[in-house]
Amino acid sequence: MAYYKAHSVGYCPLLSFLGLALALLSASAQAPSQGLSQARHPAFLAAMAEQRPGKAVSRIGALSEYQPALKGTALDSPVYFIEPQDPNPALPAILILGGSHGDEIAGVAAASLFVSWARPSAARLIVVPRANASAATWPDPDRPGPQAVYISGASGDRSFRYGSRLTKPEDETTPELSLADRDLRNLNRLHPGDAQGSKTAQAAAAIFALIIKENVKAAFDLHEASPVSGLAWNIIAHPKNLTYAAMGILAADERGVRMVLDQSRDTHRGLSHREWGQGSETAAYLIETLNPGQVSGGRADMDHLDNAVAPLWKRVGIQVETVLAILSAHSEMDSQAGWAEIRGMPGLEDLKHEFTKYF
Repeated sequence: MAYYKAHSVGYCPLLSFLGLALALLSASAQAPSQGLSQARHPAFLAAMAEQRPGKAVSRIGALSEYQPALKGTALDSPVYFIEPQDPNPALPAILILGGSHGDEIAGVAAASLFVSWARPSAARLIVVPRANASAATWPDPDRPGPQAVYISGASGDRSFRYGSRLTKPEDETTPELSLADRDLRNLNRLHPGDAQGSKTAQAAAAIFALIIKENVKAAFDLHEASPVSGLAWNIIAHPKNLTYAAMGILAADERGVRMVLDQSRDTHRGLSHREWGQGSETAAYLIETLNPGQVSGGRADMDHLDNAVAPLWKRVGIQVETVLAILSAHSEMDSQAGWAEIRGMPGLEDLKHEFTKYF
C-alpha cells in the first residue's frame, strides 16, 4: 500500500482577528441567504477567534446556513471551506468536526491544524472546529479543567478554551428540562438531529444537512476519552466503511500510531458514526484519543501540553495521522483515484519536535 502524504509546507500568512471579521463579512456575499454579515452570538465569534485560516480557505460559513433557526444563537458555529487549486465540482467533499464536546481539546486543535495547513488535492475539505460552540463557553460541572490551553505559536499567542461536554443550560430551548436529562444537551447523543427540537438537536440537524447538501463522502468526528473509559486510541467506523478504517490503521501503524478498530452498532443510536453512516452515503468515522483530564472531579491544574502520559502533541498528531491514513485508503480503493488526498499537514513526528511551529 502506497503511503499517504503528510508533508509540511512553509507557514502561510495568517489573518488577524480583525482580518477574520472582514473575511466573514465578505463571505456573506457568497453564502446562502443566511449571510454572515448579520449579528453573531459571542459563542460564534469566540469560536472564530480561535482559528488562523490558511491560504486555501475559500470561505467561512456557518451551521445556520443549514439550519436557519440557529442564527444568532450560541449553537451556531463557523464552518471553514478549504478548496483544492483546481476544484472539481463533480467530486464529493470531506468533513472534519472537532469540539462536539468542549473539553476534548485535542480534536479542536487537530481540526484547527486542518484549517491552517490543509491543501486538498482534489476534493473540498469542510472543517467545523467547534461543532458545539456553546459547550466551549462554560466549565464542565463534573470534570472541570483549565480555563484554556495556551500555545505560544508561530502565529502568536493562542488559546483553545477548555469547556464542557454539554451545551450551556441557558443556551438551550428549555434549560430546566435539559438539566433533568443531560443527553438533551449532549451533541453526540442527538444525531442526526431534529430541526424542530432543542437547540442542540438543531445543531446536529445542521451538521447532517451539511453532509447531505455538500455531498460529503468521508466524515470524521474527533473526540477524546477518559483514562477509564476503554475508548481511548479507538477508531469507530460504520460497518459499510470498516475496510477503509482497517487499511488506514495499517498505514498509520507504520508512522507509530497504534489504534484499535471498532464498528457502529444499533446500541449507538444518536452517535455521529452510526447516524451519519445509516442516514447518508458518507463513510462515517469517530476517532478517540486519551485525555488524562477526563477523570472524576476533573483536573483544573492539568498541563495538557507536557502531560507525561498523553502530551497534546501526541494526541493531536494521532488525530491528524489517523484522518490522513483513512483518507489515503479512500483515495486508493475508490474508483476516483486520489480524490481524498490532503497535503501540507504536519505529521506526528513534526508535532513531537516542533509543536508550536504549526500554531
